Amino acid sequence: MKKKIKIWIIIIVSIVIITNLPPVNYFLEENYSYQNNDASFIYVEQPGKGLDYEVGQIRFKRFQKQNPDKDQTLYRTFTLKPWKFWEWWQMLRHFERFKLPYYSKIS
Repeated sequence: MKKKIKIWIIIIVSIVIITNLPPVNYFLEENYSYQNNDASFIYVEQPGKGLDYEVGQIRFKRFQKQNPDKDQTLYRTFTLKPWKFWEWWQMLRHFERFKLPYYSKIS
């Protein structure tokens, strides 16, 4: 009985690790999107094109400097889905992305 439990634990851990590897994760990754309150700034990550979270932060800082009269708060427009274990690496690597306040959806 203990051997079966160990085998299942190894299988589950292996699946989590494999689905978090870059080649596999590329096909399973969610599109993360962001905006400010009035939607004058909208950004959608496209990691395959080099448009990742860091690029979005740079663009939002530039937007803030160029538009001091606009809303200066960045919101995430995606919900948290902890059951998608293949995204756990993203949750650990870019934890600040998931700490952003949630805004219902791009209008």
